[in-house]
Amino acid sequence: MISAKNLDILTDCLAQKTSVLFSGDGLAVTFQTYILAVQDGAVVLENRVRPRYIGRVMRSRHFMLQARMVRFQSDIVETDGEHMLFMLKETSVIEETRQAERYTFSADERVVAEILNPFDNETRLTKTVMDMSATGLSLRTTVESRLFKPGTRLPSLRVLVDGEPYVQGPGRVVYARSLIDLNSQIRTQVGIKFETAQRDAPK
Repeated sequence: MISAKNLDILTDCLAQKTSVLFSGDGLAVTFQTYILAVQDGAVVLENRVRPRYIGRVMRSRHFMLQARMVRFQSDIVETDGEHMLFMLKETSVIEETRQAERYTFSADERVVAEILNPFDNETRLTKTVMDMSATGLSLRTTVESRLFKPGTRLPSLRVLVDGEPYVQGPGRVVYARSLIDLNSQIRTQVGIKFETAQRDAPK
């Protein structure tokens, strides 16, 4: 079974209504969803898998559930006819390499990343931040672009909270993956690691 610490992360996501990410190795898309209950041996997830993906999900051999900075892996996902049951008995817990706690934001919290396009050094893009820690962030975008290919260095990255600068500095794209968000829209989730980012002093 998982440790009390990691169980607390799941129950806290439930209590705070913090979204989590679910996927299987049979498809190249991740689903944003909510935890509905944490039971003995299982996590009950709201089923946000579109019908077109159900077959590929159920043919998967390994499943992933990411809650904050911890990724849970299981060989078994079942259903009660309505919800998904992510089974914990056969679960291995994979601690993410980033040790700093990550904070998840909803769209109405107005946390955005402002990026200077390094390919023209003129265009500035503003993207919604999904979550952030002291070491990096992930953002959501509707358009695939070479700007967000893994390895791309972003020399000018600034995070604003309610319009006020919070963190700024260079960053580097570490991953880009397809995501079906809570509104059932297909997006691209982009992970960016900070390089010597500095927090702006409070005003």
